[in-house]
Amino acid sequence: MNEAAAAERARELRRIINRHAYLYYVLDAPEIDDAAYDLLYRELETLEEEYPGLRTPDSPTQRVGAAPLEGFAQVRHLEPMLSLANARSEDELLAWDQRNRRLLESRGIDETRLRFVVEPKIDGLAISLVYRDGVLTVGATRGDGEVGEDVTTNLRTIGSVPLRLLLDEPPPVVEVRGEVYLPLAAFARLNEQRLAEGLPAFVNPRNSAAGSIRQLDPRVAAARPLAVWCYAIGYSEGLELQDHHSALEWLRAAGFRVNPDIVTVEGVEAAAATCRAWEERRAGLDFDIDGAVVKVDSFALQRTLGSVAHDPRWAIAYKFAPTTVTTRLHSIEVNVGRTGVLTPFAVLEPAFVGGVTVERATLHNEDDIRRKDIRPGDDVILQRAGDVIPQVVGPVTTGETEVDGRRVNRAERHAALPEWSMPRRCPACGVETVRETGEVAVRCPNRSCPAQLVESIKHFVGREAMDIEGIGEETVALLHDQGLIENVADLYALRREHFVRVEGGRVVALPGFGGKTRKGADGEPEIVEAKRADKVLAAIEASKRRPFAAVLYALGIRHVGAVTAQALVARYPDIDALLAAGADDLAEVPGVGPVVAEAVEQYLGEEHNRETIEKLRAAGVTLEEASPGRPDGPLSGSTFVLTGKLPGLTRGQARELIEAAGGRVVGSVSGSTDYVVAGEDPGSKLERAQALGVRVIDEGRLRELAGGG
Repeated sequence: MNEAAAAERARELRRIINRHAYLYYVLDAPEIDDAAYDLLYRELETLEEEYPGLRTPDSPTQRVGAAPLEGFAQVRHLEPMLSLANARSEDELLAWDQRNRRLLESRGIDETRLRFVVEPKIDGLAISLVYRDGVLTVGATRGDGEVGEDVTTNLRTIGSVPLRLLLDEPPPVVEVRGEVYLPLAAFARLNEQRLAEGLPAFVNPRNSAAGSIRQLDPRVAAARPLAVWCYAIGYSEGLELQDHHSALEWLRAAGFRVNPDIVTVEGVEAAAATCRAWEERRAGLDFDIDGAVVKVDSFALQRTLGSVAHDPRWAIAYKFAPTTVTTRLHSIEVNVGRTGVLTPFAVLEPAFVGGVTVERATLHNEDDIRRKDIRPGDDVILQRAGDVIPQVVGPVTTGETEVDGRRVNRAERHAALPEWSMPRRCPACGVETVRETGEVAVRCPNRSCPAQLVESIKHFVGREAMDIEGIGEETVALLHDQGLIENVADLYALRREHFVRVEGGRVVALPGFGGKTRKGADGEPEIVEAKRADKVLAAIEASKRRPFAAVLYALGIRHVGAVTAQALVARYPDIDALLAAGADDLAEVPGVGPVVAEAVEQYLGEEHNRETIEKLRAAGVTLEEASPGRPDGPLSGSTFVLTGKLPGLTRGQARELIEAAGGRVVGSVSGSTDYVVAGEDPGSKLERAQALGVRVIDEGRLRELAGGG
């Protein structure tokens, strides 16, 4: 394919991919599966790699890939992003409407019943998106309303943010307003993952969304399932729109995600009823709202009403009452996670809050409990954080409560209750717990702790990890209790007879794993069908073909999530290369850093973990990248170790030079090392190279070899 044909195909691919992204992220109506989408995406990637001049800023391949920023530049909004006044009751909403109608009357406009647009008030991070000639150029936070932070690189990673408008004739300039948020189900999964990795949980979806957008490394934002609802047009050139609901229709047509339940109503009474309806249904939504926004629909009337201070007169936020209840905290119990982290949770008197009955709630960590001064036996305030995650806000210490049929003062009762402390020994194995300096987490250091083993297996079989369908929490616990699995590698030793077999003339099966039998020639029963067992075994077999990055994530190394695993595999495409890498080398991988590097080195250095890895290798589990992507070149097949300070190259530049020429860089010197590149102050790696007879070269010779000399 020549360049002209490649350019035409690239344009067509961008159009097709953008359309399917719109169907998937905005309309939630995909027409093709992920595999078909990936084929189109990879074809475009290949064309852009072969012809770099074809790569455009609005290409789908450019959503992620920028280097981490040192800081955020400031952006002045084309039009101020005003805040909203609040109405905390229907009476205040009615009073707002009356004030506006009086103002309009004073200016000769008689409007007895105004038309309003009512939309949910998303509890997220307000953003602006500026498009010039249809292409996204700047994305910014609200900031102080006049000036925000340039977070374009992070906003580009969100699939529902169009990089190019879906219009044949886009306006010269348009600024779109929206709200970045984290869907509540995704927020729950994210916190589960963070706690499992020994990281503190996010407090609420809004904070996690805002924190994600303000990450200097766009890969962090890309790894979090952020979404955007767009709700307004700020500044524009070339757009002639008469009212707000027409602006929303234009946003939909241009490719933006607009909430489908936004309504237009006549009169403030209908607006108030719509607000009440939103409040009643908030518990069933997959996004957090703290109110509804009521806007005068007509742009002409909006201009007449104007603004007061920083608030527009033509819009108001109807705030919902917080969803909280009071209940009794019976006890504080502790779970042990796969990394040994002890996580406390509250056992509560069942309470109906936010549309569901809650009996348990996370308490995050010991410091959080002490900060809130929560004690077993307290009457506590319970809320659903983000209207999804049950959360204990704190104790109730005012008024009286009933205890054993008598009324007692809550404050006095609270003061008499003993403070709660984290167990000094692991509740699962009895080993003394530890708390490292600077960490909030208390851990069980026993790697053979049964609770950790079970949790690590649960993580290993998960969808984002090895994706072994049919093995859930109950099955993992059952297999462990039966002594069939002690670690993740034991899964690959399972056979049908472990689930169902004939023993002593009768069928013996694990609960839920029965099968069909018949009499054999000898009159004894024989298994002819075991559907569930066979399905599980087939899923285990299929998991052997999971990508190396998924396997690495599945191992459950502390701090190594799915994104970090991908970054490690990109640098170390097989397990042997990763095993040979030291913490200093690992820390140089983009997105890793010293803390993660130390955790990886520690995990891979422990003998029982290496044994597990070797068992996985023997079972046929994928432990290398199927297509490392290392180019052929003059250094193909050669392994290098870098040591000391090179005169003209940083460690990262030397690595890039070697890898671009087809070579591989590892962290430690062994008999299989081909070259050691030594600079100033080389250290012990040079001594080991000399002892093993490995060739030692300098930067000049490295450049010659990489250039084919």
